[in-house]
Amino acid sequence: MKLDLEFTSGRALLTQSGAYALIRDAEDRVLLVRAANGRFYLPGGRIEPGESGAEALAREVAEECGLKVRVSGPLGEALQPIMAGSVLLRATYWQAEVIGLAHEEPEHQLLWTPRSEAASRLHRPADAAAILSFLG
Repeated sequence: MKLDLEFTSGRALLTQSGAYALIRDAEDRVLLVRAANGRFYLPGGRIEPGESGAEALAREVAEECGLKVRVSGPLGEALQPIMAGSVLLRATYWQAEVIGLAHEEPEHQLLWTPRSEAASRLHRPADAAAILSFLG
């Protein structure tokens, strides 16, 4: 499924691809990360050259959250300007589940958020739309 978000810009944008996880726990809470800038995001990040989306997602979640995840499959994608509109992010969203610890020093603060509140905490509109579209 493709999320429809409309953005316009009068200039050419650098394009980056990223993979982001929708992870829920047994209490139906959604995992968010709080970056150093204080903003909340879905766990994930840029896809490096030679990586698949699923590989990038597993690596990013391990780095950011200190968690090992099993990536179930893609849910959808969205295009969204980031970095003050200078970059167009092609975000793919994936279902994932925690299967263990990767390490005990995550890069970001983790916040298990009630599903009903998760979308309103997120900084990026496409991430919020993904939660509303894929998790209801």
